[in-house]
Amino acid sequence: MTILQRLLSRISPIVWLTLFLLGSVYYVWRLQQPQVLLEVDADALPLQCISYSPYYKPGMSPLVKDMHVDPLQIEQDLQALSKVTRCVRTYSVGQGMDYVPKAAQKLGMKVILGVWIGWLEDLNQAELKLAVQQANQYPETVRGIVVGNEVLLRGEQSEPKMHGYLQWVKANTKVPVTYADVWEFWLKHPTLEQDVDFVTVHILPYWEDKPVAIDQAVAHTASVMGHLGTVFKKPILIGETGWPSQGRQRFWAKPSAINQAKYMRGFLQAAKQSQWQYNVIEAVDQPWKRELEGTVGGYWGVLDTDLKPKFSLQGAMAERADGLKPYLAALGLGLLLVAYGFYRHRPANQLAVLALSGMLLGLHAYLQLEYVHLAARNSLELSMLAGLAVLGWGLLGLQLRHWLGLNAKACLEQAALRLLAVGFLLTSGALAVNGRYLDFPIILVCLPLVAIMISLLMPRAQTGQTGAVNAGFWLVAALLVMAANCAVAVAIMEPGNTMAWWWTAVCGVALLILPLRSLQVGIPLTANAADSAYHSV
Repeated sequence: MTILQRLLSRISPIVWLTLFLLGSVYYVWRLQQPQVLLEVDADALPLQCISYSPYYKPGMSPLVKDMHVDPLQIEQDLQALSKVTRCVRTYSVGQGMDYVPKAAQKLGMKVILGVWIGWLEDLNQAELKLAVQQANQYPETVRGIVVGNEVLLRGEQSEPKMHGYLQWVKANTKVPVTYADVWEFWLKHPTLEQDVDFVTVHILPYWEDKPVAIDQAVAHTASVMGHLGTVFKKPILIGETGWPSQGRQRFWAKPSAINQAKYMRGFLQAAKQSQWQYNVIEAVDQPWKRELEGTVGGYWGVLDTDLKPKFSLQGAMAERADGLKPYLAALGLGLLLVAYGFYRHRPANQLAVLALSGMLLGLHAYLQLEYVHLAARNSLELSMLAGLAVLGWGLLGLQLRHWLGLNAKACLEQAALRLLAVGFLLTSGALAVNGRYLDFPIILVCLPLVAIMISLLMPRAQTGQTGAVNAGFWLVAALLVMAANCAVAVAIMEPGNTMAWWWTAVCGVALLILPLRSLQVGIPLTANAADSAYHSV
C-alpha cells in the first residue's frame, strides 16, 4: 500500500460523507441563485403570437384516436394566454380545434389557423375544407392559414402535392395562405413561395443539425433571417422559435430554465430591433411530445401545465425555484436515521454516520425522483430509471452496514454491483446506438459510486480468496469496459457536449472502483479498521 493509500484509508467515512454532503448542498444552492439576464423592453410585449396546443393534461395527445378537446378548455386556455399574447397559432382543425377561431373572437384575439397535412388524403381533404370554412366564417379573426407543418421535412407529401393544396386553399378563401417548414427545407423548395402570401420558417437553434450554444442562438437566428431575406421576396414569418427548459444537451445546446429565459429575452429584443414577424413555440408544455422527442420535447412552453409562467421577461432568475424542499428532504431523512440509531443505542460516531448518510440519501433521492419524473417517457423507462435509483439506495445501505461494523451478505452486494454495471452498460449502449432523445442519468449513479469509493478506502485484512469473488470481479469489469467504450463513443460523436464527457468520466470512475469493490466484497476489515473508521487523520 502506498503512502497516499495509507493516508486516505485513515480518513473517517464521516469526513468523506461530510465533504460529499457539502458539495451536494452547494450544487443545489448554486442552482437556486438568481442570475442577472437581459431585460425585455416594455414596447416589445406582448408576444406577437404563440403556438397553442391543448394537449397538456394527463392522457391528452393528438395521437390518441377519437381525442376531442372540450370547447370550455379552449376558452379557458385562451383566456390565460391572452395575458401574454393577442394571437395563437394552431396546427390542426381536427379533434375540436376548429373551435379556436370562435373562442379567440370572443377575446379579440387573432388566429393563425393550422391545417394538418399527413399521409392520408381523406384526412387531408377534411382538414382543408374545415379550415377554409372557419377562415371564411371568421375572416377578421383568422389572419392566415398554414397549409401543412413540416410536411416536406417528414417526407409525407411531395412538393407538387403541396403546390396543389396551397392553390386550392387560395382559390377558396381570401385569408392569407402559407406553408410552414424548417428554414433549410424552404431553401430546398423555394418554388413554394409562388403559392403563398408569406413564407413561414422554423428557426430552432437547439434542433439544428449542428446545434447552437445559447450564447450564439439569437445571433444564429438573425443570421438565418438575413440569409432568407436575400432568397425570398415575400414577407417572412418566423413560425416557430424558442428554447427548451429541460432535457438532453445536444452538442453545445443545453436545455435549462435559465437558457430558455435567456433565449426568449434576447430573441424578443432582436425581433423588436429587426422588426421580425414571429410566432413562439410554444404556449404550454406538452408532455405527450416526450414520447416522440425525449424529455426535451415536453418542455418548450412559456407556461407550465398549470398554466403558470415558467420565467419572466424582466428581473433576475434562478435555475431552480424549489426553495427549502430539497434541504427539508435531506434533514427529514437524516433525523429519521438518527432516531433509528438512538433506538438501537448506537454510539455518537455511528449516529453521525447515520445522520450524514440520511441527509445525503434524502437530498439525492429528491433530485433523483425529479429526474425520473422528467426523463421516463413510458412504463419501461420508468421501471429502469426508478430501478437504477433504488439500486443506488440499496448500495448505499449496504455500505452503511459496513461503516457501522455490521454484517452484510456478500452475495447480495455482489449482485447489486453486477446490476449497477449492467445499468452502466445499458445506458451507455443506448446512448451510443440511438441517444438523440435519451438523457444522461448522472444524478442516479453519483450516490452509490461515492459510497463504494468510501468503502474501498477502508483497510481490509489480507486474504487468499479467489473463486466466486474473482468471477464477480471479471464480470463487473467486462460489463464496465463495454460501458466505458460506449460512453467514449458518445462523447466523440458530440465533442461539444459537456454532459457526454461527464458521463464518460463517471463511467471511468465506475470502471475503476466497481471491480475493485467486487473483489473486496466478503473480505473483512482489518482488526483495528472498524474501531478507527470513525476517526479522521
